[in-house]
Amino acid sequence: MDGADQFCDALYVLPFESAFLVLFQFLNPAWLWAAASVAVPIAIHLWNKKPPRTVLVGSIRWLQPSESKKLSSLRLSEPWLLLLRCLLLVLLALLLAEPRWKHHVPAVPEKHAYLHPALFQPRYLPQIAATVDSLALKGWQIHRLQPGFPKLPLNEETSLQNFQTDSLSADSTNAWAMLRVLNRSLPADARAWIFTTDLLRHHRGEFPALRSGLTWIPVSAPQTNTWLQEAYYTTAGQLLLRFGKSDGQEVTFLERKVAKPVSGQTITVPHAPAVQFTSHATSDSLTLMDAAQNTIGLSKQPLQVLVRYGKSRQADVRYVRAALQTALDYQGAAYQLLVSSEDQALPDSAPDWVFWLSDEPLAPFLARFPEKRLKTLQDAPGGVPVQKTESWAQVPGSAQPVSLHQRTSAPQTLAVDVLWKDGFGQPLLTQEIKDQQTHYRFYSRFHPTWNALPNNGHFPELLLRLLFPQETSWRTQFDTRTLQQDLERPRPFTGPIPENSPKTEELLDIEPWLVALMAVLLTLERWLATRRTRISA
Repeated sequence: MDGADQFCDALYVLPFESAFLVLFQFLNPAWLWAAASVAVPIAIHLWNKKPPRTVLVGSIRWLQPSESKKLSSLRLSEPWLLLLRCLLLVLLALLLAEPRWKHHVPAVPEKHAYLHPALFQPRYLPQIAATVDSLALKGWQIHRLQPGFPKLPLNEETSLQNFQTDSLSADSTNAWAMLRVLNRSLPADARAWIFTTDLLRHHRGEFPALRSGLTWIPVSAPQTNTWLQEAYYTTAGQLLLRFGKSDGQEVTFLERKVAKPVSGQTITVPHAPAVQFTSHATSDSLTLMDAAQNTIGLSKQPLQVLVRYGKSRQADVRYVRAALQTALDYQGAAYQLLVSSEDQALPDSAPDWVFWLSDEPLAPFLARFPEKRLKTLQDAPGGVPVQKTESWAQVPGSAQPVSLHQRTSAPQTLAVDVLWKDGFGQPLLTQEIKDQQTHYRFYSRFHPTWNALPNNGHFPELLLRLLFPQETSWRTQFDTRTLQQDLERPRPFTGPIPENSPKTEELLDIEPWLVALMAVLLTLERWLATRRTRISA
């Protein structure tokens, strides 16, 4: 056993107070066997007889003979001197064993306050500044409710008001996710106050169950927000603007059409903030002048959609073209739909969307436009085994399941997003983003013998979602809906939480005290020994 690496178990426990326990331990407990050396001075003391004393007498005539005693009794003649020498040997053994006082004292519970980043805006900070400053002066640690929980250096000279920010950039930190992290990471006896807004966008997902000692405090500041959701040129040459508006209860969208503006023009529409139009070389941009003040891009050219098909897809292309035409007309955005067979030349300009219903290689065509943000969709290629199946396509948003009759197998390992699945959970439509291009792979075909999608009334709607994916960033940036008052709030969690003993350890080296005690005892032993010698003389 290596005493330098391990502590021995406690030899005994001394009850000082109920608040802490004191344990006596050794780094090298093997040296405690040296305490057995006390048997040596005891044995020497017991067997060390005094020399016989000569008694002078005048005559032995009158002395009666007596039987001689061969053995003398064992008795202690100098008990205090023997005790001192034994104590010196015991202390030497203890000193070699490197003793330590190890005492456990109850840890002071940690106290923290966590502030959501959005609370540093002027509409929130004055409501909590005095409370948080008071907590900081009482020893609480103040943190931002962000990954890593950075600490704020608050003290008597630095107030929370010093960290106020006027930035309008919205923070999307999810308070529920941060609360789950705190539930796992904070000690069981820690106390924490978590300050957040009451906005719905800052509390996404399921409400967590709070551990005991954690208190959630929502801060309210009623507000409304307006932002520019999207914009595009219509088939009639107008500019369509879609605004989003949110208050504490709901989100609404407002559409307005205006004549095509010129660069630098300020666009004003009823019931919406003004918009600044700016023309650039390759694209235009629109900036909201008030409220969210966000900026979005605006393509100068109509949406270019190319459908390339082979001879084996001549029936498929009719369904796809009809669905695309319906979807594009419904959207109302300016577009150009080009349907091209393998016998025709490919366009020289890069389209925005390519539906590649052909077995000819797609890569050479894409290589001609390396910097274009192309989106492509390929169906099941020819020359691969076709699986007959009686399943269905799990399409999000579809009111009814879509029957699936034939499909090709997808690779076992896919580092892509799966958008559609079949009834057995196998990928049916996947999405891969590579080199700024988005590639969709459909492991079936757009034909009634493969699936019921071409005859489904939702087919144009499904293609519309691919062509114009919904912009949902407003949910985490501009949404000002608040948590419902009657909604279930996080409740304290009182279940058992396994953890180490919430106590701190402190080791005290008592070797200097032992050395000092040995010096005192040695001095006393020498004094007694000298005194004994002097008396004997």
